[in-house]
Amino acid sequence: MKKVMIALGLVLLLMTAGCGKTKDLDLDKIGGLIDALETNEFARVNAAVMLEEAIPDLEEVYSTSFKKTFKITEAYVEEYNVAINAKKTAMYFILKPVEGKLEALKKEVDTYINTLKKDVKEQLTYQEHEGYLIYIISEDSKDLMDQVINTHSLLFNNLTVGDEETLTNIYDIKPDMVEEYLIKVPTMIVNANTYVIIKPSKGNKDEVKEKMDTYMANLEEQWKTYLPDQYDLVKNRLYEEYEGYLIYIVSKDNDLVLKTIKEN
Repeated sequence: MKKVMIALGLVLLLMTAGCGKTKDLDLDKIGGLIDALETNEFARVNAAVMLEEAIPDLEEVYSTSFKKTFKITEAYVEEYNVAINAKKTAMYFILKPVEGKLEALKKEVDTYINTLKKDVKEQLTYQEHEGYLIYIISEDSKDLMDQVINTHSLLFNNLTVGDEETLTNIYDIKPDMVEEYLIKVPTMIVNANTYVIIKPSKGNKDEVKEKMDTYMANLEEQWKTYLPDQYDLVKNRLYEEYEGYLIYIVSKDNDLVLKTIKEN
C-alpha cells in the first residue's frame, strides 16, 4: 500500500510540475500556413494567371485596345484581364463592369463573340460570378471555368518579413526584449493586413505589450482618414496572449488566423 501511495504521489508531483509550462509555437510553420490561408473572395488576377498557363499562345490585351480589338467601350470596364491568341481561336475575358453598365458591356462582348467562326463559338463557356463577366473559349473551357470560379484570393497579400530593424524602428522594441518573433507587414501602403507574434523575454512582457499597443493605436489613427475598408480592418484587429506570446492580427478573418496559430 505504501508503494502505491508513493507512486501516486510521484504522478501528482509530475503533473503539478507540468502545470503552467508554456508551449513553444513553431513560428516557421505558422508563417507558411498563415500565408497560404485563402478568403472566400474571387481572385481575378490569380484566375488570369491560371488561364494563361492552361491555354497556349495567349497574348494579353489592354483596355486601350478594347475599342479597336473587340468594339468594347473602355469606360464600361472597372477591372479586367483579357487575353487572346493570334488566330482568334482561344481567349478569355474576365471583366468587372462599372456600376450600371453590366448589360451594356455584356451586349458588346456578345456582339464580338458572334463575329467568331462557328466552331470557335461552340467552345465558349460563360458565367457571371461575384460581379464579373467571365468568358472562356478553349477546348477545355468548361473544366477551366470550374477552376476559375474556385480561385480565391489569399487572406494576406504582398507581405514583407519583419526583422530586428522592424522591431527597433517600427515598434520601438529592443531585440533583447524578445525571445523570438514572427512579423509580417504589408509591402504596399494601400494594404493594412499584418500579423505579429512576439514572445517577450523574461521581465519584458509589460513593456513590449505597451509599445505594441501604442503602435497599433497610432496605426488606427493613420488609417482613419485614408482607406475606409482598411481602417475597418485595423479598428477590428485582434489581440490575444497565448502560451507566453503576444499576438496581433489585422485581417479579414482574424479568428481563422488565430486558430492556425494555436494549432501549431
